[in-house]
Amino acid sequence: MNTPEPNAAAPNNSASTNAAPIETGPNNAWPHDAALPLTSVRPYFSVVVLEGEDFAALTDFLLTSGRGDVVARHQAEDLLAFVRRREDPPTWAGPDAGYVDVTHQLTIVLRRGGFLVVCTDRPTQERLQTWLDRQRSLRRYPSEVLESALIRGEVKNLWLRGIHRRSSVKADGKVLSGSSVEQTLSPHEDGSYVAGSARAALPSRPDLLLLKGNAGTTPRNALVWLSTRADFETFTAMATELLDLLEEARADGAERPDFLTMLASPADIADVRDAFEVIIEDPDTLPPGSLSDELRDLALSVRDTPPSVTGFPDSASFVLDGTVEVTPELAGDKVRLDGDSPILDTDLLTVYYQSGHSYSRGRFWQARAPEYPFRNWRFEDFHGWDIRREKPRADSPQKIHDNIGSDNSLFDWVARHYGHGWLICDDGPGEVADFLHIDAARTLSLIHVKSANSHSRLRDVSAAAYEVVVSQAVKNLIYVSRGHLRPQLSRPPVRRPASWIDGQRVRGRRDFLRQLDARVATDDMRVVILQPHVSQRTYDCLRGPAGRGSPELMRLYLLESMLNSARQSATGLNADLEVIASKE
Repeated sequence: MNTPEPNAAAPNNSASTNAAPIETGPNNAWPHDAALPLTSVRPYFSVVVLEGEDFAALTDFLLTSGRGDVVARHQAEDLLAFVRRREDPPTWAGPDAGYVDVTHQLTIVLRRGGFLVVCTDRPTQERLQTWLDRQRSLRRYPSEVLESALIRGEVKNLWLRGIHRRSSVKADGKVLSGSSVEQTLSPHEDGSYVAGSARAALPSRPDLLLLKGNAGTTPRNALVWLSTRADFETFTAMATELLDLLEEARADGAERPDFLTMLASPADIADVRDAFEVIIEDPDTLPPGSLSDELRDLALSVRDTPPSVTGFPDSASFVLDGTVEVTPELAGDKVRLDGDSPILDTDLLTVYYQSGHSYSRGRFWQARAPEYPFRNWRFEDFHGWDIRREKPRADSPQKIHDNIGSDNSLFDWVARHYGHGWLICDDGPGEVADFLHIDAARTLSLIHVKSANSHSRLRDVSAAAYEVVVSQAVKNLIYVSRGHLRPQLSRPPVRRPASWIDGQRVRGRRDFLRQLDARVATDDMRVVILQPHVSQRTYDCLRGPAGRGSPELMRLYLLESMLNSARQSATGLNADLEVIASKE
């Protein structure tokens, strides 16, 4: 799932109309001293909370950075409110359509002591976040305080972003909705996610007269929103209540809500060392307009073939593709990757470190969940078999079925080693699995086969070698329901599907289907993945003392995390997952 993070969840303080332009004088220029009557303003309460004294720098940036003309304003010592008027073609219109949408965008800046509250439209919020990353006179309100103050009650919505290596069997992100979704989290399943945004019930307190109901927050952007419109006097009172609530939480120590400790947490750059892998996210995970066309094309070109990484044992710095030196540097309350590559200027890189940390979207993170070993490895002897070849040599689907048993491919290995009970091959379009097997105890096995990436006895661990076959195995779990499985197997992918009883070839699937029909709901079922790329020699070495500190051990952690996730999907359907790998 590629789900954009919500600033999209926050209300938008802009209004548009297709009305014709208002005549204002020569060249449609608005007078700079046009007054904004605050009594007519009713914004949604959606604010960015900042700390610092540089009111002038902030207001100057907001006044000068946007497109369109400022048409009205109200300015005082601790207040700036203005309206910007923009004319743009509708998103559906071509350049010569002749239609114009007129948008009036409201911005309010309040100063209360050493704090600043900014209410503005979504595009301006995004520009403001980028600007905050580049200067030091202002900083976002601490994210841990926002978490402590605003995500204490029942959580109604939670947006999670993964910091794990992209996997076809684990979502890049999650959006959870319910009456109390924090109770649905699992430290094993969700420990590699960070909370991007949340919407939770505000505390019921007599001193909170205006902040009531549910409030949303994106802590890393210091963004807070309520789905409430308010007149200007009420808006300023709500801002004051919010600052009082945040300062009280900070004074009390700003402890993270308990359920957030099951997720990944921010980490100090000083603790991070030895990068070993990087992935590039899909640019569609970012809000529209976040990337130029050139950066989007670059991200798409390197997404599936990310650059190699060389890390340093005592530093968070690393080298991309042997040439680009990258140094993480603190920029305000975020971390910027400094190096000579345009992809570093995007929020699309996730970098993995042997210290157990990840870099994602301007932060270093420490995953809370431990790296559990996968318990269902089965190491077999593949001596004499071609582990690089999945199927027999054949030039048609039917001949693949015909030739099983006369070659040394992995398909032939399955036919030899499942020489007891009832076995069928289902390889072909719409297959349930490459093979299905029922033994004398009526245990049903769905067997998925994938060739190794290398013959070498010194081959490295590779999560990528398992991603496709694990994804297919999880996706085909729908067939473990007998209501789906029986009809599917009644339609073989070829005219003469390969079938065996106790190792002897038989015609058709009639006997196998009879055994399938004889099974009951309490009979065992397993999903079997045959992929001999990982060897027992390598596995035992990495899991022993010699593997400590090895980049290969981190890759094994990533692989076993993927397999544990897939196994959890299988056990949810009363099945189990087993992986057959190689002894050598």
